[in-house]
Amino acid sequence: MQQERRRFFRIEDNVGLKLTTIEPGQQESRIQQFWNEQHQFSLRNEFNYRLEQHQSDLLVIKNKMPELGRYLSLLQQQLDLLTDKVINDQDDFIDFEASVNLSAQGISLHSEQPYSAGQLVELHIQLLPNQQKIVTLGTVIESINPSGNKLFNLSLDFTHIHEADQELLVKHIHARQLLALSESRASDS
Repeated sequence: MQQERRRFFRIEDNVGLKLTTIEPGQQESRIQQFWNEQHQFSLRNEFNYRLEQHQSDLLVIKNKMPELGRYLSLLQQQLDLLTDKVINDQDDFIDFEASVNLSAQGISLHSEQPYSAGQLVELHIQLLPNQQKIVTLGTVIESINPSGNKLFNLSLDFTHIHEADQELLVKHIHARQLLALSESRASDS
């Protein structure tokens, strides 16, 4: 299990979060609902993911038939506008901002609330500063209080995540790594 959790790069980051515990009796139905009724933010991420997969096709069309390329780009812009209008930002999407250790496979953070290993949690994650939103289900790997203070070290594995959301996390982490590298190079100069 530990080896699988390290398939993706990890970064220290600040994100918006909301954690909701799913009771054992509701887990089966909640997991089924997660996969059957894709959350509106996951749908948006899926839409963008598929568009990115066909960017090279659009470039070829633009080069061969510029008028058609401009028209397709206009349609894409109109779909983006519709998507923005249909998907209303929710004021209650997140409860707090937190410093986390984040990967495309899981998250670690400090929590005032204790959790039990194996517990299923719904996570609302808002990536900063671009405000992109992800909903995923995670299983608690550990929740320990090493120093006896109020904060628990909470680690969760994203056991249920839509492919487009995971891809969004990979891109976000990659962008943050590039930014950190460029800042490091600038400070070395």
